[in-house]
Order: sequence, then C-alpha cells, then structure tokens
Amino acid sequence: MRSRRSWWVIYGACAALVMGALLWITVVVIHLERSEVEARAEARHQEALRLALWRMDSWLAPRLAREAARPYYEYSSFYPQQRAYTRLLNEIEQGEVLTPSPLLSFQSDYFPLHYQVGPDGELSSPQVPTGNLGEVAEVRYLSPQRIAANRRKLEEISDLVTRETVMACVAAAESQPPAVALDQPVELTPGGIATIEDRIAQQARTRQEWSRRKGSYDQNIEAVGQAQQMADLRNSADQPAVCGPLVPFWVGDAEVDRELMFARRVQVHDQQYYQGFLSDWPKLRGDLLEQISDLFPDARLVPIGQAPTTPPATETLVGWVGRVGGVGAGAMLATIPVVLEVPPPVPAAVGAFSPVRSTLMLTWLAVVAALVAAAVTLGASISFGAKRSRFASAVTHELRTPLTTFRIYTEMLAGGMVKDGKQRDVYLKTLEKESGRLATLVENVLAYSRLEEGRRPSHVERMTLASILERLMPALERRAREEGMSWRIDCRASPETTLQTDLEAVGQILFNLVDNACKYAGDGEDPSIALRIAVDDGRLRMAVEDSGPGVPAPRARSIFAPFDRGPNGASDKPGIGLGLALARGLAR
Repeated sequence: MRSRRSWWVIYGACAALVMGALLWITVVVIHLERSEVEARAEARHQEALRLALWRMDSWLAPRLAREAARPYYEYSSFYPQQRAYTRLLNEIEQGEVLTPSPLLSFQSDYFPLHYQVGPDGELSSPQVPTGNLGEVAEVRYLSPQRIAANRRKLEEISDLVTRETVMACVAAAESQPPAVALDQPVELTPGGIATIEDRIAQQARTRQEWSRRKGSYDQNIEAVGQAQQMADLRNSADQPAVCGPLVPFWVGDAEVDRELMFARRVQVHDQQYYQGFLSDWPKLRGDLLEQISDLFPDARLVPIGQAPTTPPATETLVGWVGRVGGVGAGAMLATIPVVLEVPPPVPAAVGAFSPVRSTLMLTWLAVVAALVAAAVTLGASISFGAKRSRFASAVTHELRTPLTTFRIYTEMLAGGMVKDGKQRDVYLKTLEKESGRLATLVENVLAYSRLEEGRRPSHVERMTLASILERLMPALERRAREEGMSWRIDCRASPETTLQTDLEAVGQILFNLVDNACKYAGDGEDPSIALRIAVDDGRLRMAVEDSGPGVPAPRARSIFAPFDRGPNGASDKPGIGLGLALARGLAR
C-alpha cells in the first residue's frame, strides 16, 4: 500500500509540474499574441499618423512659403519706387512715386492681419494706413469699416506683440536647430511591449520623418523666396536687405486666448525690423483637420509652448523649436508649433479560436489526454502488480498444503511405512481429494487466463432446462454433500423450457458459486444451499443462495476482484480467490 501511494505521489508531482509548465507557456504565448496584435495596431496607427502629418504640412507649406517670400517693403502701406520714369523717359526723383502694397488690400481666410515692429518698437500694419495715406486708401483701396476693423485687431495684439517678445522668439528659432527638439530621452513603460531597441528605432524613424517634412518645407520656402526676390530686384527693390526665416509662435496665456503669429527678422542697412502676420487659428485648425478627417475624425491640434511676456534667457524659451516637454515629437507639424493628438490605437479583438489559441487548446487536450492515459496506465500497472502479488501469495499458500501432503503420503506409501489396509485407503482417498483440489485450482487459473485474453471458445447450443439440470446437478449436489450442507432446488420454470446457452460456462459459474458457499457458509447451525430457477423477461435466471453470514456492504464489490478472498481471506479456507471473479467474467 505504501509503494502504491508513493507511485501516485510521484505521478501527482510530475502531473503538477507538466500542468504548471503548460500554464506558464499558455500565459506567455497569449501575452505574446496580444503584444503582436497591439504592435500591428500601433504600426497601422503610426503609418496613419505620418500620412496625416504629411497631408497637413503639404497643405499649409505653400501658403507659408508665399508669405515668407514677401519683400520687406510690402509691409508698408505705400512704398516708394527706387527708379521711375515719365513717358518722355525723364527720371523721377526717388520717393516721388509711391506704390500701394499688395498687403494693403490683401484678404485671406487664414492670415487676416500683417504687422511690422520698427527699430523704435512701434507696431504698424500695411492694412492700417495712417495720415494722408489712410485717406488715399479709404478712397481707392479699402473701406472705412475694414480699416477700422483692422485697426481694432492691431490694437488687440499690441500688448502681446512687443519688440522684446518677437525678438526673443525669433532669436531662439535662429539659434537652435529644429532637430534638437526631437532628441528626447528614451523612457520605458513597465509592462509595455516595447524594448529599448524598439524605442530607439522608433525615435530614429520619428526624427528622420520629421526632418524630411521640415526639409521639404524649407526647400519650398527657399525656392519661392528666390524667385520673388529676383523679380523684386529686376523691378525696384535693389536696396540691400537680409530677411531671416519665418518663425511661428504663440501669444496669450490661456488656451482660449492664444493667438498663432508668425515673424521674421529683417536687416535693412543698420536698421532691424520684425515683420509677420496674425493667423485665424480656429479657421486654420478646422481646415487642417479637414485634410485628415478620413484618417482621424476625432483628432485635435494642441499648441506647443507660448511666447514669454518678458524677454527670458534663450535657453529657457519654449517655442515650436524648443524642447517639447514630454509632448510626442513624432506628432509635431513641421510648419507650425502644434502637436496632433489622436485617439490611441485600438487593437483588434483576438478571437477565441485564433490560430494561436486553437493550438493551445489542442495542446491542452493532448496533455490532459496524455495525463489521463498515464494515470490509467499507472493504475493498471499498480493493479496488475497488486494482482500479481496476491496471485503469488494465494497460489503459494494454496499449493503448499497439497504438495506437502503429496510428498509426505507418497513417501510413506512408497517406503512401505503404511501396513494397515484401511489406513492405506485413507491415504489414497486424501491424495485423490488433494489432486482434485489441485486440478480445480489449475483449471480456474487457466480459465481466468483465457478469459482475460479473450480467447475462451464458446460452445453455444440449444437444449431444454431438464437436460441442463440433469447434466449439472449431480456435481453440485455432491459438492454440497461433501461439506455436510443440505441441497435443494426451487424451480419455477417448466423443465421443457428450451434455451440457447453455453453449458460448460453455466456449469463452471454454478460450481464456483456452490463451492464458495461450501467454504464460507458451512459452519452455521443449519447449513444449506438453494438453487432458485425462474423465467424473467424471456430469460432463464439461476440464483445460488446459502445460509452463511453474508458479506459486509463495503466488501460487496471487492470480493469479485481476482485473488481477493474477502473478509475471510486470512482463514484456513482453501482457494486462491478466483471463483467469484471467474463466475462474473463468464456471466458477462
């Protein structure tokens, strides 16, 4: 029993290890599958994000390029022609002829007002002419209402756009390359799917993609600017001037009060001007988002940084080219200081019968089936070992007594030690009885072996009940009489009943039952054995009843196991515990 328990403990430990390892593999594989799905969703999201940024930058870049290429003198409502001639080709003195600026009557849904900050800090606009020029503009170019509206807008931004503020923003833009803003430290999220190498690679791709968009924008501005400047030189603008890059920046403190403005530094001789324009951010934002409505219908454009109200140190400025402070640089536009905010990618739902999960299910079924098969095999092996042990013990015990009797009695008879004839007859009858006992033992073992192997021949024949009783009852009655037990037959079926059966199997079943009754029910006050015969549902039923003490309920099933001798197995009753097992096997 201890060895049997040890084997089951070992099996349980091994099964637990296998199931634990399979559970760990399942968790890891499902996690990897989920990570792969999330990675594919993230890749699609990044591709759509890059396409959205390209669309917006490509849509806005030409408009900004045209503004960046404007000659500096167009920021005056009327500017003098450098050289002018009459019809007679007489040269007109410089300053005598004034040309209206294209910005005087310029109208745009996105850039409603242009401005200029002079060397003395004075804020002016070509769309807000003053003095006599204002009267001329009202007569020929602009309505009084429009000039008044432009003047109010100029007054609104006068507190925000100061020379110091614009100077600080432009200086920061010209001194710091835009690519520096993309050099962000790599941060790892605990439990995230990205590794350090993935993050570094993504950062490099983001920097390259942003640089390509920024480079395309810069080339566009440079090409348009060069063409415009050549035309200006051919016409009138031969006065030496140096124009810096067009820089966007935010003014205002609150999100709702922010204004997106643009500025550039212009050096004319020893005078420095700052020229730029105000944008209609709500209108510009709406049309930018319209370009990507098919990709991200719920996208938002979030401003980055704002212009300081006092001139700070250059390294603390926060502009579109400054440090983004945790904002995703990969979503920055290359043309204006905003970040595209879009909903996070939603990974596709993993089906319950995906290839990975189907494989895991099959693996679980295979492992469980293997463990069940191993348990059945182990149980069968243990049962076979216990059966073999019981068989060896029972057969050894059962053979010892008759073999000892054979050896002693044959030695005595062979040596002439028994002179008395009656005593000699007793010895011979004892040897005959023991030989019959051994023959029954061997026959039961052989019959059970054939039954286990499924190779017992069947001799089914038709006969009457009377013929069956005639051939089987003498041996059964004789066995009962040998043990001093009464024998009776209670037959409730007609002797002429015809049935189809295997007489040899029926005889062996009945003899084993009667023999078992003789062994364990012969010690009572009135030992008896009864054979009851009746027809039940078209079948002949035979039942052997005895007057013995019976079998305890817990052992009612185990006594039919081979080599199990029941509660009296330790007694001196002959037998090896095969009778009931053989009877049940033959009956089945």
